[in-house]
Amino acid sequence: MAETGLNSFWRELRRRKVVRAAIVYVIVAWVVVEAGSVLFPSLLLPDWTERLVLALAILGFPLVLVLAWAFDLSPEGLRRDRPQDDAAAAVANKAPASQGEHTPLPLRAATAELEAPPAGPVDERRAIAVLPLANMSGDPENEFFSDGIAEEILNLLARQPNLRVVSRTSSFSFKNTTLDVPTIAHRLGVDIVLEGSVRRAGNRVRIVAQLIDAANDAHLWSDSYDRELEDIFAVQTDIAKRIVDAMDLDPDTCVDCGGNTRDIDAYDYYLRGRQYYHQLTTKDLEFACQMFRKAIDIDPEFARAYAGLADTESVIAQWVDRSPEHVEAADAASLKALELAPDLAEAHASRGYALSVKGDYGAAAEHFERALTLDPVHYESLYHYGRSRFGEGKLEHAADLWRRAHEAWPDEFQAASLRVGALTGLGREDEALKANAIAMEAIDRRLALNPDDQRALMLGGCVAHMAGREADGRAMIERVLELAPNDGGVLHNVTCYYSNIGDVEKAIEMLERRMAVMGTIYRDWIDNDSDFDSIRDDPRFKALVEKMPERPA
Repeated sequence: MAETGLNSFWRELRRRKVVRAAIVYVIVAWVVVEAGSVLFPSLLLPDWTERLVLALAILGFPLVLVLAWAFDLSPEGLRRDRPQDDAAAAVANKAPASQGEHTPLPLRAATAELEAPPAGPVDERRAIAVLPLANMSGDPENEFFSDGIAEEILNLLARQPNLRVVSRTSSFSFKNTTLDVPTIAHRLGVDIVLEGSVRRAGNRVRIVAQLIDAANDAHLWSDSYDRELEDIFAVQTDIAKRIVDAMDLDPDTCVDCGGNTRDIDAYDYYLRGRQYYHQLTTKDLEFACQMFRKAIDIDPEFARAYAGLADTESVIAQWVDRSPEHVEAADAASLKALELAPDLAEAHASRGYALSVKGDYGAAAEHFERALTLDPVHYESLYHYGRSRFGEGKLEHAADLWRRAHEAWPDEFQAASLRVGALTGLGREDEALKANAIAMEAIDRRLALNPDDQRALMLGGCVAHMAGREADGRAMIERVLELAPNDGGVLHNVTCYYSNIGDVEKAIEMLERRMAVMGTIYRDWIDNDSDFDSIRDDPRFKALVEKMPERPA
């Protein structure tokens, strides 16, 4: 522990630029003393003048160190510096320049210092953000490719247990930003940033990557790769290994786990599918299915494309369209992914998700456990396993899985928010309040980066209500309804909000709209979600529940 604390203190010295200030001061002081020894006799100054200058230089050294620790010279002028964790908590006061087109919500977090989160264990892992790689190809269509490469490298780094990797959702908020690296790092609460560019021409690709220490804006490592496109996976793995090596971590965890393709066109469609999948709107999910299927048509042995298709079909079957076609499509695609790559965590996670949608929770648990054996910090496994356990009614395990998911990606707010509901359903109110404070902090940070993040807004309504921030919660709900008034997921969470604040009429109205828009709903979730407790006895709610399909046989 002592060694860890010393390393942490050294990183803090570097982040606050104390080391750089000390070096600069010593050099300047030496030059002044040497110049004085030459000039003072010529100016007929007393002999004690040289000794005075030397004494002042020595006495000034600790003063410079203290000032360097306490203050930072920024583009806005001299400002008070803070420990990195506190600085990260305060980023919600500013939105990135690239988000200027958004109209900020009238949230307290947007105009005032965030309240300190409850004390908890300090995460002493090195923190890194992987920024979107700049598309230098001149073709806007290659944005999918460059963004996808950055996400693939991020996912490789996320396998490193001693490294805290900022989630794609947060780091990609700075796409096309004009902010410098130290400012981005400060807002994301990290000390290391990976940036670079991708230039694709014909069957060749040039990737430039550079690892930057945000404390002094210095390069820790940089390299460029001119390769055939078929070598792209080797390049990604090498970049991840070089990064963890530069950070004195274990590179063996950053390896290609298989399930990939040798066909670059198939890979291109796969990356497009991943980009659409992340949007989680009904239309984008349909596009994601199309892209994954195109990838599979080109390469029928592409296991990760089958896993992506299975995940997308599972989301649709669970929340959009409960028809047997989507349930069976998810089942078939996940089986194929597992057949092609039996030791791929991603394949087992997809299989577990598809089985949970079918209601086969026992078999789903086996595959989720296998996925976590292969990759203990795989966020999707932890997140979807938690959702599976919640639907099964095993709230205790769901809460623990979502805790682990949030620890894997501390800036990601979904697992933290859902954990609050599980703890509330268990009657553990004190723990739920503490978990809610953590979720509120994560949502505040996300909305500071993107005020119109629909998922953060819809979950944030209930979280803000529980935190006693009634005006903020209402503002979030009103804003997300303005952005997506007919989205099934939005209407579901808005129903939860109105139920939580005790507005039964509004809650029933929103649930009726949800059923009218989508025609179906995930009943297992409804049965175990305490957010609906205030309306369960209402005859209209009971009538709506009767229309919800039972778990598939």
